[in-house]
Amino acid sequence: MNIWVVRNTCLYSNETYLSTHMTEKGALMTMINTVRDELSDGLDEDELEDMRPDMPHCHNEDLMQYNREQLRGIVEDWWEYSWDINDHAQYQIHQTSVTG
Repeated sequence: MNIWVVRNTCLYSNETYLSTHMTEKGALMTMINTVRDELSDGLDEDELEDMRPDMPHCHNEDLMQYNREQLRGIVEDWWEYSWDINDHAQYQIHQTSVTG
């Protein structure tokens, strides 16, 4: 059975957070939420417009409406945006298999 692992590492503290998902879509949505929450944490709507005017997507957008291919594009946009302003974090999604 395939599973997807979402990995978020802070390069300053070497702390890593992992979550596992039964579907790729679930992993993609978790990754998007993780990145956008880290980049918009503590900022209200007005501050987001002033401080983060070039965010690739709405920070509170409902992701259920997108398919996997669309979510992959959104993940890539968020990763690129994050790297430009927040180079101390590393994000990855790994696909692996488990047997029972």
